[in-house]
Amino acid sequence: MKKTILIALAILLAAPNFINMDINGISEYDHKERYNPALSSINSIDKLEQYVDRCAELKKIPPHSDEYTALLAYVISCRFYHGFSHWKLSENWIAAIGQKITGMGLACKVKPNDIMKHPYAACSQQALVMMDILRRKQIDYRKAGFPHHYALEVKHNGHWYFFDPNMEPTITLAQRMHESWKGENDNLKKYYDPSIHPMLSYQFGNKQRVDLGPVNEIPAKNATLFQGATSLLSKTLFCIPLFLLLWNAARRKSMYAVKPTNNRYTPQNLTPSFYA
Repeated sequence: MKKTILIALAILLAAPNFINMDINGISEYDHKERYNPALSSINSIDKLEQYVDRCAELKKIPPHSDEYTALLAYVISCRFYHGFSHWKLSENWIAAIGQKITGMGLACKVKPNDIMKHPYAACSQQALVMMDILRRKQIDYRKAGFPHHYALEVKHNGHWYFFDPNMEPTITLAQRMHESWKGENDNLKKYYDPSIHPMLSYQFGNKQRVDLGPVNEIPAKNATLFQGATSLLSKTLFCIPLFLLLWNAARRKSMYAVKPTNNRYTPQNLTPSFYA
């Protein structure tokens, strides 16, 4: 009975690794954002950086300028449409099932290269991708957090500028400056199209101020650690019941093993010289 249970448990723990399914939902394009499916071949941070650099070179935009950052934000907004990208069961079933059970974002991808494998990404995920490129370019950035939204600010020439590649506000460079909107969330709402974003009060709150993060912080450290650990466990956890099965089998074999006897020392083979 115990052997059957261990085999069944091993199969149960291994099976999700063969199910290529996102159980937390796949987002569909709403045809309102500026998403360009032709950019889907840009599926890594290296390729994204190279593409933006080529565009900047063609437009004669310096790589560390505010224009470069604006171009980067625009390309990211074209590369993704809105929606959380998740780990599939076959990739990390512990995180996927964990999110399904708890409702927490345990399966939402946080590593930029993993996010780049999808055509869609949520506000925080698009910001993480942009931060990764800025970090490579050694351009200062910081998180701009809102009640139900996530964007960032980027520093150029001693000033912080607001960027939101996910919700794509219509905003000039001067209006992006922190001194222009003063860190007050309500001052940003007018730059967003309410026909595309009808829940601005929910996303930005009312009469609230932005939550600014530390400069150049590497975000989502805990989530990265959790997803790395659960990804490894998802692939190896089935080995534990198999090990217990083999260990129990080996223990039973050793318990019932019969040790060979040495016939030289049986009573019938003893001779008088033996007692001499």
